[in-house]
Amino acid sequence: MDDFEFWSVFFSMLAIVSSVYAIVVSNKANSIAESANRMNKRMFKRQGVIDLHIAWSTIRNIDENQLITPDIVNAVNTMSLTAMLWNHDVMEKPILYQSYWNSYRQLYEKLSSIETIPPKMNARCKDLITSEITKAYNSMNSANISQTLTTEI
Repeated sequence: MDDFEFWSVFFSMLAIVSSVYAIVVSNKANSIAESANRMNKRMFKRQGVIDLHIAWSTIRNIDENQLITPDIVNAVNTMSLTAMLWNHDVMEKPILYQSYWNSYRQLYEKLSSIETIPPKMNARCKDLITSEITKAYNSMNSANISQTLTTEI
């Protein structure tokens, strides 16, 4: 084997080793990026908890015999927000279920049974329940998450 062949084989082997190393490093970087992406997604799904808590904390009791329009509007808007978060998987469902299902269920059942039109509105309370709200209600109702669930970041 002359010098030319030796160096040709040497550089070919060096190129192969370098390529294998680049593939290994690339796969590791991809794995780290995927892991960071999953963590970012989980963290994003928890960011709305405080805003949703504030929305639910402003809900007042709905008295069928004394309907207060702003309270009805606030209740429907809060239920719509909760439904959107549930239906579109924007927030972790165990958190939504454990924190708001009982309140959501009670409010849904109360509003959907009221045939009265609130002052200055043109629809009965039951007509304000949208298909999105009903879809979330049915989905949460069938979820039946009966134990305390925890999630990890």
